[in-house]
Amino acid sequence: MATAGFGSSTGAYERGRPGYPDAAVAHLAAELAIGPDARVLDLAAGTGKLTRLLVEGGAAVVAVEPVPAMRAALERAVPGVDVLDGTAESIPLSDGSVDAVTVAQAFHWFDAETAIAEIHRVLRPGGRLGLIWNVMGADAEWLAAVRGLVHGLRGAAPAYGPSPWHEAFRATSLFTPLTERTFGFIHELDEDGLVDRIASTSYVAALADADRARLLDQVRALAADAPRPIPVPYRTDVFTCRRT
Repeated sequence: MATAGFGSSTGAYERGRPGYPDAAVAHLAAELAIGPDARVLDLAAGTGKLTRLLVEGGAAVVAVEPVPAMRAALERAVPGVDVLDGTAESIPLSDGSVDAVTVAQAFHWFDAETAIAEIHRVLRPGGRLGLIWNVMGADAEWLAAVRGLVHGLRGAAPAYGPSPWHEAFRATSLFTPLTERTFGFIHELDEDGLVDRIASTSYVAALADADRARLLDQVRALAADAPRPIPVPYRTDVFTCRRT
């Protein structure tokens, strides 16, 4: 994973990124049979945007995250949760030790085949896996222009979809086929929050200081005529499957 970019943008990530809509989290919990007695691994947990919602639902959660700054932010945001250093390709848990695994906003960064095998290893027989992404829309002209600025910097950074991780799930016999549900919501931000949202993108965070400042000034200029608070449309994609 691009730990350097995420490590330097932890504060912006926590301030600018949305959580996940209640309906999407309820669907995820139902599909993964997450209840008060379930032990759940939140993998690549970041600052705990999903972790805190799973804990609020009563699950016993262990969070695994490779970036030290994000682990520290997660521990502040969700006190008492077991937070471990680790990656999807080398999960620091024993075989068959969790009932469910969640991955929020991250699976496209993994070595998919290795991660699928590791997730299969730590899940109990019949355990379930859920993948969730918030995807920012571009309904307004200014927002489409902002997305164009940012996506032009992506380079070789992995993309959510369609990408090799889809093919890895189609090819594996370790899990049942993915099922998908989509939910829509609006995330309202002030101007600083919008700038933080863009600054939290890994390849924006990795820019030289002057280049990043210039880009974020362009974002402010494009958003000048947007309503206040600034409505940013999102869709939330939820994928689930079961360990075979």
